[in-house]
Amino acid sequence: MRKLTTIVVAILVVLALAAGGIGGYLWYNTKQQVDQLIAMVRPFAAITYGSITLWPIGSVGVSQVRLMPALVNDSMTIGAIRLKAPSILALLNIRQQLSQGQIPEALSLSVHDLELSLHGGILSAKPAASGAGTPFDNLEALGCGPIHHLSGAEWQEMGYNNFISNIEIGYRLDSAHNRLNLQVDSSTRDWATLNLDIGFAQNASSRSVIELASAMTSKLAALDLVLHDDGFNARKNNYCAAKAGKPIPDYIADHVRLVVEQLRANGIDPGPGLIEAYQRYLTEGGEITITATPPAPIDPVEIPSYTAADAIKLLGLKVKVNQTVITDPSMSWDAAKVARALAAGRSQPEGPQEIVPPPPPPKPAIIQPSFHPTPISDLDQYVGKIVKLKMATGVRYRGQVEAVVEGSIRIKISQSGGNATLFLKTADLVSAEVLY
Repeated sequence: MRKLTTIVVAILVVLALAAGGIGGYLWYNTKQQVDQLIAMVRPFAAITYGSITLWPIGSVGVSQVRLMPALVNDSMTIGAIRLKAPSILALLNIRQQLSQGQIPEALSLSVHDLELSLHGGILSAKPAASGAGTPFDNLEALGCGPIHHLSGAEWQEMGYNNFISNIEIGYRLDSAHNRLNLQVDSSTRDWATLNLDIGFAQNASSRSVIELASAMTSKLAALDLVLHDDGFNARKNNYCAAKAGKPIPDYIADHVRLVVEQLRANGIDPGPGLIEAYQRYLTEGGEITITATPPAPIDPVEIPSYTAADAIKLLGLKVKVNQTVITDPSMSWDAAKVARALAAGRSQPEGPQEIVPPPPPPKPAIIQPSFHPTPISDLDQYVGKIVKLKMATGVRYRGQVEAVVEGSIRIKISQSGGNATLFLKTADLVSAEVLY
């Protein structure tokens, strides 16, 4: 018995040491890749992160990510970015497989707690000029009084201050059944949740990148899409009804009518069942579910060549709003008319045209860096940056951060006779500002 116990303990020790070695390699390899990526994008954006984390179940990630675009006075924060494989050994083998042109059996990438302010420069951009884009671009704003485009300013008026989202995108190869399954799960707080599962039938199992690329023309075997309203419908209804000066039911009826008219004018004619489903979803909230279970897998590229009735039958299409099944999901389309509508904004008018020299390109906007108040606890994220520091004694320093370790900060300041390096205790600081 003692001998058996000794053998078991020895095996556990060996496994623990092996796992530690694998974990150390993955941690170091991930840090190298992240640092290389940061160096590549440095001309366009500054990126900082807190730590590299490894999970024994087969996941490695970067936490406390902050991205600051170079030409926009704004920033984006991400709680964690994780790459997940079926096991830690599969995670270890990914790089080798890709270098040999092989495809890992399963892989997913997730972004947790992505936060983006609606007040910053990224989402506060002005809408495209009138006439640009396609007739399908701003359908959601139809009937919203004088509003023709919903973006950052309108979302702020609806009561939103920022986006806080979680996103996961992954795939799994089922070689035994020659299937490729794609999955997208996305949720934005107080907005909406999207769950999308797509199954593709392949002629043969894909073992390499080339085989997988050719398999992307595979036939659709299954589709399951669920869109769940988490509060956006009610906010948009209240906002647009007020803008239009109408009761909410009247606004919704007008909006649906205008959407249908716009679609029909550009080659898409939804039937009564789909119109009812859209109106019910806007009114009730909840969720709308679209499933496709083709009796035989169908090539998505071929769908526009069928009549709408045949396409719906071949797809086995079903639509449900909350618990109500839409019994008539019929529609029709004019493929040529839809194609012309999609090409609007980038196609040129027919016939001879006067050749007008293009105007000179606009000068790029130069965003001058400025000092931003920053928590003292975050100064370790700004090594290499210029900072202004105020001490409890009232003394102020301006210099470049060289290091932040063990409760102290080392900065290099300029003096009349040259540069000097100071070591300051972070406990003695009362405020900090960073130049970016």
